[in-house]
Amino acid sequence: MNGIVSRLEHDLEQGEILDGKRRYLLMRPDVLMGILRGLDETTRAAVLKSFTRAAYENGGRSIEAYARDADGRALLDVVCETSAGLGWGKWDAELEHDRLRLTVRNSPFAWGHGVSSCPVCAPVVGILQSVAKQILGGPIVAEEVACGAMSGGACEFVAYREDRSQEGNLK
Repeated sequence: MNGIVSRLEHDLEQGEILDGKRRYLLMRPDVLMGILRGLDETTRAAVLKSFTRAAYENGGRSIEAYARDADGRALLDVVCETSAGLGWGKWDAELEHDRLRLTVRNSPFAWGHGVSSCPVCAPVVGILQSVAKQILGGPIVAEEVACGAMSGGACEFVAYREDRSQEGNLK
């Protein structure tokens, strides 16, 4: 397999995993997402919002690097392959004229959290927002419209330019 899996370097002396200068961490998703289960709704919402922002900002640097070599559909393909290689589930993205749609099967965030009354795949939202900014331009709205932690199925996401109405993009 090409891509991220072949590029990852495990430096046992330094105790790190690198893709070039970008450092990665292997962690059980139930350990990471277990943090959220014990929080009240207000705090959980704030943490999820912060998680989205951190993925957008920090993961966005990876997306910018990928965008130097690929754009449009090619960028989506790289991101989907990389996500699978990093254990972020199986991503299938559709590029439409004015929006991106993403389906994630086997999301580690939904799996790690377990049953939830709200969407929990905030890092995916942040990465999708960054990808959509590269492809669609401008300020982007990204949201999880269906979460496997709520339904037991796949997670569904949509991203569109902020200047577009939500109703026109979800239909």
